[in-house]
Amino acid sequence: MEVSIIVSPRERFTSIIVSLQSLFATIPADIPVIVVEGCSPESVCEQLKELQEQRPFEWIRTDYFITPQEARNIGFDMVQTELVVFTDNDIHYQTGWLEALISNREQYDSDLVAPLICIGPPEASIIHHAGGRLVIKKEKGSKPHVTERHRLMDRPIAELSDIMAPNENEIVEFHCFLARSDYIRRVGPMDERLITREQIDFGLRSKIAGCKVTFEKSAVVTYMAKVPFEEVDLPYMVFRWSDELATRSLQAFTGTWEIETETERVLNRWIRPHRFRAFSSAFPKQLEQLGRENFIKYVASPKTRKYIASAFATRTKIPDTRFPQGPGPKKISLFFDDVASQDEPDSTAPGWIRHSDKPMIIGGMATMPSRMHTLWPAIASILPQLDRLYLFFDRFDKLPSIRHPKIIYLTSQSFGDHRANGKFLGMLFAGDGDYYFSLDDDILYPRDYVERMTDFLQRGNNAFIAGVHGARLKTDIKHYLTDRDVANRRMAIATESSVHILGTCTTAFNTDTLRLDVRRWKHRNMVDLTFALICTERGIPLKIISREENWVGSQEENQSDSIFSELQKDDTVQTTMAKALQQFHTNNPEREQQ
Repeated sequence: MEVSIIVSPRERFTSIIVSLQSLFATIPADIPVIVVEGCSPESVCEQLKELQEQRPFEWIRTDYFITPQEARNIGFDMVQTELVVFTDNDIHYQTGWLEALISNREQYDSDLVAPLICIGPPEASIIHHAGGRLVIKKEKGSKPHVTERHRLMDRPIAELSDIMAPNENEIVEFHCFLARSDYIRRVGPMDERLITREQIDFGLRSKIAGCKVTFEKSAVVTYMAKVPFEEVDLPYMVFRWSDELATRSLQAFTGTWEIETETERVLNRWIRPHRFRAFSSAFPKQLEQLGRENFIKYVASPKTRKYIASAFATRTKIPDTRFPQGPGPKKISLFFDDVASQDEPDSTAPGWIRHSDKPMIIGGMATMPSRMHTLWPAIASILPQLDRLYLFFDRFDKLPSIRHPKIIYLTSQSFGDHRANGKFLGMLFAGDGDYYFSLDDDILYPRDYVERMTDFLQRGNNAFIAGVHGARLKTDIKHYLTDRDVANRRMAIATESSVHILGTCTTAFNTDTLRLDVRRWKHRNMVDLTFALICTERGIPLKIISREENWVGSQEENQSDSIFSELQKDDTVQTTMAKALQQFHTNNPEREQQ
């Protein structure tokens, strides 16, 4: 195969070893591989040396923190083959991926080929990018506005069969793609000024150059974004996604193309939340102990300043920045006028996901084999109100053969044995500013459930968790089962009120207020108390909505295999957790006033 592979950093040091092992297991031994990295910890370098002895590859190490675009250019300087693959250091590869990309290029005579990129773990399960397109809008007298749209983003891989014209594509994701080497040389080097918007920039250049871009669904790789960060990775992560580099990047991007981009919006909705998620996954205990505000103040912010200062100190004598020349302003203006005058393809067609500023309404539900008779009525009551439902199948030998475009199936075989906690696994895939509803498989939800719950949250500026079923703990707790006053979901409640615990059968919240990763939870099937402890420790109030009697209905209650039935047998652990919760409220009386 006349192809070389360039591996560049994305946002971690430690991901490279597992990624390279996956790469080498799926390609011939004689394929040239060029690994470019900078300032990796010694532990990672030692592992790279060992791996290099087992399977030779070119290893280029800089003595400064290097951006992905800089690494791609350095690697490409060494390429002598007809084709080149650019890939990140946190990718997992499925057998046959490279052969499929090359076959697609030959079949369609493509300049660029995008693989099917999933997002995981697990591998090859949920789609991140199945081809995509540029969306260019320009109103008369204003600057153009450019975004990208992924096809089938966050949908199960099984939906690939629904894609029409699978080779149709306009944009490649820089996680992984194949290119003709002479095409890369013709359009110029990667723009090293960019750490964000680089694939849109490359897509615009390719569109102007008349480049042919295709998509290959048989080439499957997985971007391992959901792996928790290690502390040793944070120095590179916060450098790569620093406000300084992001601001420079957006300025360069808008300067090149003379387009509209809201810098503060990008920083506040993507760059900063992404850094926070990295810190929260690396220091989950500190986050739970301190709460979000204090965690940012005493952990994330100081460490970020320290890491960024150290990283930029290594870059005092870096090579001159490389970026492509042209196209000129006149050609760009004519291009945008021409493209904007064309009719936009139907974005409601099968396979395309519309990206907008409107928050998504996401549901999460867990079920088990004994609940099939109540599962489908529960889904039918809530699904019309949702944009997406993440349905966790707990310990199923065979999944039900029912499909719906809004439903994404998650299984215990892929995600682990999480029992009822699995209703929150959808949080791993939720975007910023979305609304998340935790749901149960034996409840009937009213037709106005989502509307009333989101209105309740919005009236409170999304500052709390909303619920229907709740409880307040008594002052002297001896048994969790008996020492609490419960506002049952079937009861009529005249006024909204605060509670100590919410039933996660009926909770809703904005993902900007709360992020969870149930894979880290200590207990299974103690969802309500674990949820309450996390929210309380983070300073997030829990409130129940006012409603009429039987607004939310139950199909069955207290089944023999229910969590409540187990609680009636032994509530020892729950009582300990409830005492810790009560103690926290006792030590923080101001919370009672929220």
